[in-house]
Parts: sequence; structure tokens; C-alpha cells
Amino acid sequence: MKLKVFSTFTGVGGFEQGLGDVDLIGVSEIDKYASQVLRYHYPNVPNYGDIAKIDWGKVPNFDLLTGGSPCQNFSIAGKREGIIGSKSRFVWEYVRCLREKQPRYFIFENVKGLLSSRGGWDFANLLTAFSESGYSLWWQVLNAKDFGVPQNRERIFVIGFREGSPKEVF
Repeated sequence: MKLKVFSTFTGVGGFEQGLGDVDLIGVSEIDKYASQVLRYHYPNVPNYGDIAKIDWGKVPNFDLLTGGSPCQNFSIAGKREGIIGSKSRFVWEYVRCLREKQPRYFIFENVKGLLSSRGGWDFANLLTAFSESGYSLWWQVLNAKDFGVPQNRERIFVIGFREGSPKEVF
């Protein structure tokens, strides 16, 4: 049986391409052009649109939630408004999904600047929210250049496991 996946902040589907043979049951993407790419690659997968407007009770259950909220407010290249910024605040919609749908696993990705945003409190608050949602957590900063990509691109990945879910799947 394939892992059922729901993707948030999907873009053109990078996570989905990297996951391989999974059952993508839904995406949440608002960008017009990215949505066109998703429709091309996944014509039978519904795009639920704006994550803040999703009624999670109407979304089929899934095993894995993926995504990373907009990073502009966390990035060292931005204004550093942090988790309360106009774009990065959508991370709380990701947390809402975890709490309402209770998938067995999640993978959250964002810029390395999340670690130092607002003196590290943003990352601490986010980890606390993930943990209070019922997840054990693993996190690490990974750099694309260490995986064959000709680019120095550091990203933080947080992986959550619900109590009793086998960690070996990852």
C-alpha cells in the first residue's frame, strides 16, 4: 500500500517528485503558474487552494503532510519579521492541519534563517507547537550542495512521527 500524501505550499511539486511512488491525495497551492504545472503533472489530484481556507474535515485522511510555509519573513535576506510576518504566519495553518488531520508523519522545510529568527524563539515556538500536536521530532539543516546540486542552499528539515508510527519508513 502506498503512502498517502498531502502537500502544502506545493509550488511546482518538488517534494512530490522527491518522494517517488506515493499516492498524492491533495495539494494546497495558490500561485497561478505553479498550479498550472501541478495540473499538468497531477491532473487527477485536487488543489485545495489557500491553506487558510481549507476545511480539513472535507479532506480525505493521509499518512504524510509535507511543505514549508513562505520563508521571506525568516530569511536573512528579508526583513526578519519572523513567525508573525504576513507570509510566514501561514506556518500556523500547517500546524492546524496537523492537529485536525493527525497524519502519522510530517516533513516541514524552510530556510536556515528560521533557526535564528527572533533570537531563535520562532523555531522554539514551532517545535513546541509540533510537539504539542502529538509528534516526536527530528530536525537537521541540510545543504543542497551535499546532495549533488550545484548550489549552496541550506534548508532546515523537521520530521515528525506520531506516537506508535514506525520511524524506519524514513
